Amino acid sequence: MRQFHLPTRVITGLGCFNHLPEIVREHGQRALLVCGRSALRSSGALERALDALHKAGVCTVLYDAVPTEPTLDVVQAAVDLARREQTEVVIGIGGGSAMDVAKASAVLYTQAGTVEEHHRGRPVTERGLPCVAVPTTAGTGTEVTNNAVLTDPGRGVKESLRGAHIFAAVALLDPELTLSLPPSVTASSGADALCQAIEAFVAALAQPPTDALAGQGIEWIGRSLVRAYEQGSDVPARSDMLYGSLLAGMAMTNARLGGAHALAHPLGYLYHIPHGVVCGLLLPYIMEYSLDSAPAKYAEVARRLQVETRGLSPREAAAQGVEAVRRILQQIGIPARLAPLGVRREDFSEIIAKALPSANLKNNPRSLGPDDLQHILAQAL
Repeated sequence: MRQFHLPTRVITGLGCFNHLPEIVREHGQRALLVCGRSALRSSGALERALDALHKAGVCTVLYDAVPTEPTLDVVQAAVDLARREQTEVVIGIGGGSAMDVAKASAVLYTQAGTVEEHHRGRPVTERGLPCVAVPTTAGTGTEVTNNAVLTDPGRGVKESLRGAHIFAAVALLDPELTLSLPPSVTASSGADALCQAIEAFVAALAQPPTDALAGQGIEWIGRSLVRAYEQGSDVPARSDMLYGSLLAGMAMTNARLGGAHALAHPLGYLYHIPHGVVCGLLLPYIMEYSLDSAPAKYAEVARRLQVETRGLSPREAAAQGVEAVRRILQQIGIPARLAPLGVRREDFSEIIAKALPSANLKNNPRSLGPDDLQHILAQAL
């Protein structure tokens, strides 16, 4: 038996960011706004949000110290600030890191124990503060997922804090907020979204609702990623990317992911490779290695990517899908090899050891063990 669960209220549409104050006021009048260190400020969206919240009577405290790879102490500082200010609602605006810190600080506000204790496995048992998640990149889908990815430098791991209480209360998706994304961020976040959609679609835990969501996500991302990368002001392409990422997030929180994401976290931690870059780099290798375990599903991926498959067997169509993914990733500048990014063959054992605890390895269409990971890393090196 499988079930689909998504408690997050989703609001979409051009200009819907203007409704942020009224949405926040539904949950409280004392807010903590969590964001990154510069991008939101330089785009003008931060000033716009703070001004609108102030005019609406929402007392808002800013926490703008979120780095690209948030650590446990970053979340603990946000929790401590929220408690001091008697926060009633947390707002996360930005990429996946900002929203992850917002979700984590919102849920941990009401928990006994430290951030570190929960990251090490202490259950999240209490409902937290409501969180309003506003993505400004199109890739992570974390506005609708039940986890927050955090790094623990002390243990040398990058893992998720996960649980039913970690969902945001509201996801607010306005494509206008993504128009200022530079090509490099468009590429990285878009590669992550494509990887999530494909891995959720072919996952062992896939089910009819996740197939519908991930399949449509593949289609929208596949047709618009290159265009959004090359023409950042293209609103239809940006909309496809934001909503395709949303659908991938809905799918993956229920179907989970696969081998690319299992390897991406240790590779990202050890070599400081952007998450979307390493996911996109690994995706074709994982697909190619797994084709014979789910040829019909991978053939459908090819069709969703507008590959002509008439007259081809499922296996042949699936192989064409891998090549279509490679072409898209090449067009947006995602590297095809790990070695230029600093990855060394002598580090494979450490990478594999850090990847093995991931449940995504068994959720991959072809279950992956140490020897499989060794082969995939060697192919991608």
